Amino acid sequence: MGPLTYSLCHKPVLGLAMFVAGACGFPPLFHEEPFPLQQASAGFVKEFEAPVSKPYSLLLVFGFPSANSIRSDEVAGTGDNSNCERDYEDIPEPQRAAVGRPIPVRVSIREKRTGAVEFDSVFNSLCTTSTAATGNERTRTVARFPLTAGKYIIEIRNMASQAGLDDVKTTVSLVSAGRNDWRQRAARRQTTRRKKTRRASAQRVFSL
Repeated sequence: MGPLTYSLCHKPVLGLAMFVAGACGFPPLFHEEPFPLQQASAGFVKEFEAPVSKPYSLLLVFGFPSANSIRSDEVAGTGDNSNCERDYEDIPEPQRAAVGRPIPVRVSIREKRTGAVEFDSVFNSLCTTSTAATGNERTRTVARFPLTAGKYIIEIRNMASQAGLDDVKTTVSLVSAGRNDWRQRAARRQTTRRKKTRRASAQRVFSL
């Protein structure tokens, strides 16, 4: 998708018509590249192009060999909940199974032409953000970051070996960040809580 098509897809009327016609699909910048988690320091390097300036999400996909294996999984987690916003150490032990195991991943992105580093950070992911309706896949959102249109080189490195994934295929994809990204929802929930706190404080002052 180029900048013009992307812009038209966001028009109120024309965008809806283009969406219905299937013209607003945003293909992954790269899709399901192998990324083993069983070995610490396992790395992945990939050139890619961001066609438009916008936020993108790095996804980690777990492909389980069977329905039984996905039910017994202790790494990916079982769903998205309020604990996804918390530090793992602060989550009560009985609730940790739902968020899965922390997986630290270092992500470095630099411009292909100049070599300038866009960012270089370690992201410690928790929680499954989606589960395939068919098949045996679970997906985590590892990171969400804005990029301007251009060509880049990304390097992703696993920072800790993960046990229990011997028969699980793990891959990474870089996709357009959607409105349902859990980090965005978390930010909105935090904003809502701050607004409620301010309203409650104002009411207490008024009552005094």
